[in-house]
Amino acid sequence: MILQDTPVEEYRVNTHCVFVKREDLAVVYNDSRLPSLPFPPPFAKVRGLYEVLIKLKQRGVQTVSYMDTSVSMAGWGISYFCHFLGMKSVIYYPLYKEGLKGEIEKYSKICRECGAEVIFLERPNRQKINFYRAKKLLKLSYPEGVILSQGLPFDETVEAVSRQASLLPKTVLGGTIVINVGSGTMLAGVLKGLCKVRNKWEVQAVKGILAAPKNIDIKRKFIFAKAGILDAKRQQKGLLLFDVVPEVEIIDYGYEYTQKEEVPVLFPCNIYYDRKAWKWLLDNIEVVKKPILFWNIGG
Repeated sequence: MILQDTPVEEYRVNTHCVFVKREDLAVVYNDSRLPSLPFPPPFAKVRGLYEVLIKLKQRGVQTVSYMDTSVSMAGWGISYFCHFLGMKSVIYYPLYKEGLKGEIEKYSKICRECGAEVIFLERPNRQKINFYRAKKLLKLSYPEGVILSQGLPFDETVEAVSRQASLLPKTVLGGTIVINVGSGTMLAGVLKGLCKVRNKWEVQAVKGILAAPKNIDIKRKFIFAKAGILDAKRQQKGLLLFDVVPEVEIIDYGYEYTQKEEVPVLFPCNIYYDRKAWKWLLDNIEVVKKPILFWNIGG
């Protein structure tokens, strides 16, 4: 068992109570077969990844790849689980003319310790272009290999996260949930889980704080479709599949993707992702609807 349900902890912020869903604790290291591996990433975005890799292995896939970014822990998670399953991982990182940026040196070392083949992509471009370059390189060396989609936007992840949301005690709901938004997959899971238990809570306000600039309308449609709130084939008509849905606001708080936010936090919280949402919460804590639940994805 390497994934677990995570606790909700209570913190005091000035005169306010803030509940924190500690999803950074989702992955646990408790398998004696892997004594030499580093600890798994404190990064709940890998929920669902294990199931995806098992399905790929059952199809006969032996090599799994990913085009990572300078600050993401996805490659770390992929290489860790691939080692656990006896699969080969190939992790690509951008190599800028100035050298290795962000957390690449640290995370690429961990990937290698997990048995991954790490390849640095020179003259990197936009992430989407980097992905197709990596995919082409993978096919040259490993024709049967599979490269995973950017941001790990798996339905399995949405379902796994929805379970965590459906387990939330009623005492922390009915107010405001604050969560960081990257790909939107995690927020989609939270919304799906809330809709599953809509008879147990009042209309819930959800504030999704972007980790990087995005088209908010497009991002919102993706999140709702992924959550099953909007039928993807009927989005233009806006037909709801649930009779009660949360009040969701996607907020661009002015952050660039690789920009750090180092505001003090009372628990492990990622400086490139979750801490941006925490800063928004601190700035707006007086006016947001209570109770407050902060959904912490990474440590």
